[in-house]
Amino acid sequence: MNSRRFAFIDIGTNTILCLIAEIKSDGSFAVMDDLAEITRLGQGVQRTGFIGPEGEERSRETLRRYLERCQSLKVQEVRAVGTSALRDAQNSAEVRGRFKEQLGLDVCVISGDEEAAYSFLAVQKGLPFNRRELLVIDVGGGSTELIRGNQSGVSQALSIDIGSVRLTEKFLHSDPVRKEEYEKMMVGIEIELASLPQQWLKDSSILTLVGIAGTFTTLSAVEKKLRCYAHGEVHGSQLTLREVRRQVALFESKTIAERKAIPGLEPKRADVILAGACLIERIMTLFRSERVIVSDHGVRYGLLHECLKQRN
Repeated sequence: MNSRRFAFIDIGTNTILCLIAEIKSDGSFAVMDDLAEITRLGQGVQRTGFIGPEGEERSRETLRRYLERCQSLKVQEVRAVGTSALRDAQNSAEVRGRFKEQLGLDVCVISGDEEAAYSFLAVQKGLPFNRRELLVIDVGGGSTELIRGNQSGVSQALSIDIGSVRLTEKFLHSDPVRKEEYEKMMVGIEIELASLPQQWLKDSSILTLVGIAGTFTTLSAVEKKLRCYAHGEVHGSQLTLREVRRQVALFESKTIAERKAIPGLEPKRADVILAGACLIERIMTLFRSERVIVSDHGVRYGLLHECLKQRN
């Protein structure tokens, strides 16, 4: 049976993910590796409008390691996309030019709508939702995508410019976080979420909420006290609103150093997890949803499924 090996790389504001898969001629695939590293490429973009040299260097070294892994697994094609930070930064073209020159890696910047479509495709293919009406929530570092759809595909999508890194850099400057900073952030979240379609809120009772990306998977891992991340424990799990609120209170009460000791919380995410958890809590409250299903398939899996479609 003929097969071909691909790598799908998602370069985000906070995290770079790399899915390596072997696609077979019958349309099936096998995951060979699924890599994740927090590089904080978008650090400072909210404040300066530019990707800084430290974030670029961390990201370049992670991408170099990923490409070495691709080489060792004899990957034949690499597809890399950039999201919020590379969309927003004024020096995005220069940064991508250096990635091309130094690593031989072409990075395509995708729009918020394209990001939403890839995220929805990943969820649709990754869990058995049958004929349910879905609201997929992709909380990133720099932006959050909300995508409504069903088995027919995406019906409506919205990208808003708030995420765990952007909110932290804009509002949370003290350690531990001061009450007035926290309150200002919550007001800021409410203002941004006011742009959500009113019809979605009216239809909240028929929507199944699905959360993807690192903040959701982290909250699930913290609830389960996972010392070592386990896809099988997180993918398809459920988070209740009560649990999300418990974790918001937990993160708010601790310094960043203290958060790093919480089982299930990746230490590099400790400074931005409070903002991400607050955003999730507000979205769930707005949609009057008592629970959300967690998927750890995101844009990289959407790229995989698009590839499968193209090859069939």
